[in-house]
Amino acid sequence: MTDTSATTWRVMTWNILGAQHPDISEIAAVLSEQRPDVVSMQEVQRAQLRRLAKHLGWHAVWARKHYPYSPLLWWRAEGIAILSPWAVSARMRTTISPGVSTWVYKHRVLLAATVTRRNGAVRVFNTHLASHDADERLAQARRVADRIRSDASHCKILTGDLNTTDDSEIEVLREFRAVGLNDAGGTVSNPSIAPMQRIDYVLLPTAATVVSSHTPEGGELWANLSDHLPVLVEFTVGPNG
Repeated sequence: MTDTSATTWRVMTWNILGAQHPDISEIAAVLSEQRPDVVSMQEVQRAQLRRLAKHLGWHAVWARKHYPYSPLLWWRAEGIAILSPWAVSARMRTTISPGVSTWVYKHRVLLAATVTRRNGAVRVFNTHLASHDADERLAQARRVADRIRSDASHCKILTGDLNTTDDSEIEVLREFRAVGLNDAGGTVSNPSIAPMQRIDYVLLPTAATVVSSHTPEGGELWANLSDHLPVLVEFTVGPNG
């Protein structure tokens, strides 16, 4: 018999390469068309997120990842974000690259927030793991997994740019499976002009059922927005996550 108490969520992750000044109105148009309940973004500047949230009338939280130039140019700081048409609360930010200065791109963070609708809530974790060092990427994945493990929320999901361009994919995903999060499935998402590698993920609790996973085929129109394609996953989950 079908569980009528199950709820459906649409979750998107997208690295928008904010340093290249993407067209925020075009990104907003994509989100309006796809109708996600939650969007996790990487490489987004705070001002860009504010414009996007205002354009859509959505709620958003942001966490600084690093200053690409200097704190004097604070408006150029890159970060990660969670935004939603629903209520967003209980923001949490933590560093997952201890000892690395916030002035360099190798500094990495984890952002979390709770998105609440009338029929349920999800705890969303968003991160952007190391791009060039497989050992550090795995260490960061373990720190993320430890933080997720310690969170008492019922329904937890992890989104982000995991940068698993090599054999580290198996080890990184193993860390997250150990805390009850499984790959929702997907396809190549980078580079957006002609995708060849899968590095953008949505991970769901074991109790979730994947309804669909969608990533655009890519091409020039998408490449004008970012070097990554958005990944959208629709899933259902029961009242206990």
